[in-house]
Amino acid sequence: MNSAKPQSAKSKRPTPAVLVALAFVLFLIKVYLVLSAFGLITQLQAQSRFFGTAGVLLILFSVAFLFKGRGRGLYLLAADLLVTAVSFFDLLFLRHFDDIITLRTFLTAWQDLTRTTAWWTLLRPQDILLIADFFFLVPAALGFHSPRELAARVTGSLPSPRRRALLYRIGGFVLALGLGLLALNRASAMLDKDQPGITRTLYSKLYIAQSVGNLDFHVLDAKRAWQIRLQSPPPTPQKRLALGQWFKATHPPAQHTNVPPALGVTKRKNLIIIQVESLQQFVIGKKIDGQEITPNLNRLIKSSYYFDHYYGETWNGGTADAEFMANVSQYPVSKGSAFIDYPMNHYTSIGSTFAAAGYTTAAIEANLPGFWGMDLMAPSLGFQQVMDSDDFKPGQKIGLGLTDPDMFQQGAARLEQLKQPFYSFFVTLSSHYPFELPQKDRTLNAAPYQHTLFGHYLQAVHYTDQAIGSFLDRLQKDGLLANSVVVIYGDHPAPLPRHDPQLSSFLGFGTKGIDDYRWQEMQKIPLIIHLPGGADHGIVHTVGGPVDLFPTLLGLFGQDASHYPLIGHDLFHSPLAGLAISRNGVLYEEGKLYNIYGRTVYQIGTGKVLPWSKSDPALKLFHTYLDNTDLIFQYDLQQKLLHAP
Repeated sequence: MNSAKPQSAKSKRPTPAVLVALAFVLFLIKVYLVLSAFGLITQLQAQSRFFGTAGVLLILFSVAFLFKGRGRGLYLLAADLLVTAVSFFDLLFLRHFDDIITLRTFLTAWQDLTRTTAWWTLLRPQDILLIADFFFLVPAALGFHSPRELAARVTGSLPSPRRRALLYRIGGFVLALGLGLLALNRASAMLDKDQPGITRTLYSKLYIAQSVGNLDFHVLDAKRAWQIRLQSPPPTPQKRLALGQWFKATHPPAQHTNVPPALGVTKRKNLIIIQVESLQQFVIGKKIDGQEITPNLNRLIKSSYYFDHYYGETWNGGTADAEFMANVSQYPVSKGSAFIDYPMNHYTSIGSTFAAAGYTTAAIEANLPGFWGMDLMAPSLGFQQVMDSDDFKPGQKIGLGLTDPDMFQQGAARLEQLKQPFYSFFVTLSSHYPFELPQKDRTLNAAPYQHTLFGHYLQAVHYTDQAIGSFLDRLQKDGLLANSVVVIYGDHPAPLPRHDPQLSSFLGFGTKGIDDYRWQEMQKIPLIIHLPGGADHGIVHTVGGPVDLFPTLLGLFGQDASHYPLIGHDLFHSPLAGLAISRNGVLYEEGKLYNIYGRTVYQIGTGKVLPWSKSDPALKLFHTYLDNTDLIFQYDLQQKLLHAP
C-alpha cells in the first residue's frame, strides 16, 4: 500500500518524451510569434520558413537526448533561454533598424540602438508571450524522469542495465539531428532556387530572415563567419612586414606619364559619382535604326575623359562589390561580400578622405536600408548622410525600387540642400535584371530585338540614360554642374547569356557566336569623368577597373595616391597603372588578356593566342594581389599598409 503511493505520484509527472514535445511546441509558437513581425509571407516563403525554423529547433533539441534525468530538463531551459534571447534582440533590432543584425555587428548595432533610443520603448504588450513558456517548462523540467524510469513506463518493466536507456538517447539524438539537418538543407535549397547565390553572400539579410526564419538566418550567418576565420591564419609579424613592403613596391609615387589634367579646376569642387546598374561599354555610341541607345552619355563623353579599357572586376557581391571597390580601392573578397562580412573594418575611403578635407558626404540610393548591409556599411565608408528608400517620397517603382527618374529628381533636390563642397554617391536601379519596363517607358525603337532579354536590356539602358540626361540638365540649370566633377561608370557587366543570338547579332558576330576572347573583352564597363566646364577631355586607353577609381580621383584633386593605403592605381599618374583583375580568373595586363583558369593568353586588340607559361610573372601577380586582398580584409589591415618600414 505504502509503496504504491509514491509510484502513483510519480506517474503524474510528465515523461521526457512529453516534455520534449511540450518544449518543441512552445518553442515553435514563440518563434512564429517573432516571425510574424517580419511579414512578407508567400507560399514559397511559408514552406522554406517552416523547414528553416523546424530544422534549427530539431538540431537544438537533439542535444537534449544526450543528457540524463534532470540534466536534460536544465538543458531544455538553457535552449529555451537562448531562443528567447535571440528572438528578443531580433525584435528590437527589427523595430529600430528595420533589419536583422549579424553576429559580427551585434555589439556595434546594440551601442547604436541604445545611444539613440531607450530600448524598452520598442517593447510591445504581446512580447510577454516570449517568456510565457517558462511558466510551463520550469516545473516540468525540474521534475524530469531518468531514462531508466522512462523505459520502464514504455516497456512495462525495467530494462536490462543501461543499454536500453543509452540506445534511446543515441537514437533520439541521431534521428532529431538528421531530420534537422535535412530540414535546413531543404530550406536553403528553396531559398537559393528563389534567389540564386543568396545563402552564399547574404546580400539581403531581411529577405533571408523572412524566407527561412530568423533562427536559420543566424545559422547561415554563423557559418559564414566561421568560413571567413578559416580562410587563413592570422598573419605573423614577418607576413605583415612582407605585406607592407609589397604594397610600397607596387605603389610608387605618382608621375605625370599620361594625360595630365588641369588640376586647378578641381580645387574645392563638388564630387558627384553615379554608379549605373548593368551598364556595359558596348552600348556606348551605338544606334538602332538611327536612334542612339545612350544619347546623353554620348554627349557627355565629348567633353569628358572617357576610359575605353575599363573592365568589370566585381565578384559575388555584384553591385555592392562595385560600390565598395570604387569607394575603398580594394578588390572584392573571395567569398561573400565586404558589405555583409566586413562592415566594421576601418577603411580609408573617398567619403572619409573628403570629409576630412571639409566636404559634406552623402549616399543617395533608393534601396531598402539593409539591402547589401548598406545601413551598417555607410558609416564605415565615410558617408555622413544616407538617403535610402525610407527617405524618398512615394513614386513609380520598377524592379528593385523607385525609378531612376524619380530617384534623380528627389536626389537633385537633396543636393541643393547640402553644404558645399560635397561628395555625393548615386546608385541607379531601373536597368537591373530582368530589365522589364512598363510599355509606356519603352521609348527606344528596338524592333529587331523586341520581346527578347537583350531587347529589354537595351530599353532599360536607354531609359536610365534619359534619367541621367535630365539630372545633368538640372545640375546645369542649378549651377552645380559648373562647380562639380561628375563621374559615371557601370557597376558590372549585364547578366546576358554568352550565346544569346540577339547579342551576337548586335555585336556583328552573326551566327558565329562570341568566342572566349571576345567575351572577356566584352566585360568592359564605361568610365566617364567630367571636369567643370569640360576643361580637359579625351580618351584614356590605360587598362583599369573600379578598384582604380579612388586613386584616380585623388590624382585629379591634386593628391598623390601612393600616400594612401589603396590597392588600385591612379590611371593618370601611376607608373604601374594598367592592370585589371577579376576573381573569375581573368587578368588584363601589358596588352595581354589572361584566362588563367582556362590556361590561355590572348593579345588584346587582335585576339591572337599567345604561348602559355606556368612561370609567367603575370600569374604570380594575379594571385598575390587577390591573396593579399583577402588578408587585408580578414585582419582589418588596410590602414596599416603604410606603416611598414
